[in-house]
Amino acid sequence: MRSPDPLSSSPFAKALASRVLVLDGAMGTSLYSRDLTVEGDYCGCENCTDILVDTRPDVVQEIHESFLEVGCDCVETNSFGANTLVLGEFDRSEYAYEYSKRSAEIARAACDKYSTVEKPRFVLGSMGPGTKLITLGNTDWPTMLSSYREQAKGLIDGGVDAFLIETCQDLLQVKCAINACLQALEEKGKTTDDIPIMISVTIEQQGTMLIGTSIEAAAAALAGYPIISLGLNCATGPTEMAEHIHWLDKHWDRSIMVMPNAGMPVLVEGRTEYPLTPTAFAEAIKKYLDTSSVGIIGGCCGTTPEHMRAVVELVEGRSAPPRDEIEPAAPSCTSLYASTEYRQDNSFLIVGERCNASGSRKFKRLLEEEDWDSIVAMAKQQVREGSHVLDLNVDYAGRDNARDMREVVMRLVRQVDAPLMIDSTQVATLEAGLSCAPGKCIINSANFEDGEEKFDEICRLAKTYGAALVIGTIDEDPEAAMARTADRKVEIATRAIERAMQVHGLAQSDLFIDPLVLPISTGMDDDRRSALELVEGTRRIAEAFPEVQITCGLSNVSFGLKPAARQVLNSVFLDELVKAGMTSAIVHASKILPLAKIEDDQKRVAMHLVYDKRDTSVGGTGLPKADEGVAVA
Repeated sequence: MRSPDPLSSSPFAKALASRVLVLDGAMGTSLYSRDLTVEGDYCGCENCTDILVDTRPDVVQEIHESFLEVGCDCVETNSFGANTLVLGEFDRSEYAYEYSKRSAEIARAACDKYSTVEKPRFVLGSMGPGTKLITLGNTDWPTMLSSYREQAKGLIDGGVDAFLIETCQDLLQVKCAINACLQALEEKGKTTDDIPIMISVTIEQQGTMLIGTSIEAAAAALAGYPIISLGLNCATGPTEMAEHIHWLDKHWDRSIMVMPNAGMPVLVEGRTEYPLTPTAFAEAIKKYLDTSSVGIIGGCCGTTPEHMRAVVELVEGRSAPPRDEIEPAAPSCTSLYASTEYRQDNSFLIVGERCNASGSRKFKRLLEEEDWDSIVAMAKQQVREGSHVLDLNVDYAGRDNARDMREVVMRLVRQVDAPLMIDSTQVATLEAGLSCAPGKCIINSANFEDGEEKFDEICRLAKTYGAALVIGTIDEDPEAAMARTADRKVEIATRAIERAMQVHGLAQSDLFIDPLVLPISTGMDDDRRSALELVEGTRRIAEAFPEVQITCGLSNVSFGLKPAARQVLNSVFLDELVKAGMTSAIVHASKILPLAKIEDDQKRVAMHLVYDKRDTSVGGTGLPKADEGVAVA
């Protein structure tokens, strides 16, 4: 994983870099312990605690102060559900900005009252998961983005020191909330250098987020965003979080936050209670302080000021733990559920090619018939055959491609455990897929054919949705846009990598260079060197940019040959490319043969085709030497 640099130099970030910080405990637990009425204090909106910043600001501020009084460094605003989507359920969506701003002002007043030069106090803008998730189809990206953006603007204007996007249950929700914060900051003339972003996900008892995401997948999907910390809160007590915090401790390169419940909830006479006493809670937290690099500790459901007093006593005087001696997780893409490393130990990254309207007659027919179930079955079959990632291209003249992309993606992400390569020449179609895909996708593709404007637009999509990016070696040259020689492939790849990294801040490891597979089977002299130029171009790109991924659409090399010949040539050519540094390929996995299963004569002829070793002797045929007819029959 990489740390976007710089993450923040705000006062809060500087405090986080210098010492372990203690957050407050449960706002909900504190509120429900007060004698408040539904009709009076809640204005008839039962469980809408956000409304209390308007009706009972005195109670909210008193709760903040109760945590500051015991020594907490930070308090969270009472704005967990203060966005337009959640408030809309109470017919109060128009109050999202107002409640968010007021919640921050109340917390700011409490913190200012207790702050000293030696111990400043900080306001964290609480942004909860809401009640509608994009991945489950309850809402969509634009609606959620607008909802969170209004909340974020209110929190900024109210004076928060950081955003805390918490209790996250859906990666799409997290990515959307991050983008809303970034947009709100830009609108207010600020950046994450002024107000950093913190993320806390909820891992349920079964060991994943609510809809099945592992901590490894969550970290991989979020690593490219400018967030200052990642952690866990809610759902379980401190003991049950240990395995996931241990993974973050080994592989996450920024601050780690722990905000457990006061134990696992139990039902007592119809009431939900939390069993851990302040002493027991602190003892469980101490294990994290002694054995891991947790830098932020707070309390979730059931934790009171007394719980946090015990934690403050533990933390007193502890410096921030270092985060530089870790084992970075391997660069990866992810499905909704799990991560897949770009560099496979015993294989190349196999990208299944069959869900492509341009290359598969069957997929095109299923798309015409809108047979979504059969499309899902086709995707599952590719995974069974060995594909690690699925290429998805629905570009088809005469159809609404963006709609088709949404329809297919929303089904695949929940039913097929494989990352997606969202493939289209149309920016709108790419975004339609990305906005429905919770995992970390790969975009296919960007190039310079239409100049830098479209290239930049697709890079911005990669940045917005946290995606990797395929870049083809094509530029604006009207005479030779597609790079045919190794020199041209390297030249365009270098330009693209430098622009993607320097202008758009994309990580080198998230860039997949496609040096273009061109057919060598046409019989035309201009095409005979295409394969060997690709092998050489691949070798030189891999040497110049060792962290970059290199991919290709393999089967184009044998276009027009008979199926048996294609299988041999594709398999032999792929082996040469992998030896040269190719890390990935878009292929029909079941049609690739191990070299040991290809007869020597067939391998020899295929190699002669790849390296253009023709019989040019007087009276020669011009075909590959040795057993000429085998590979081209």
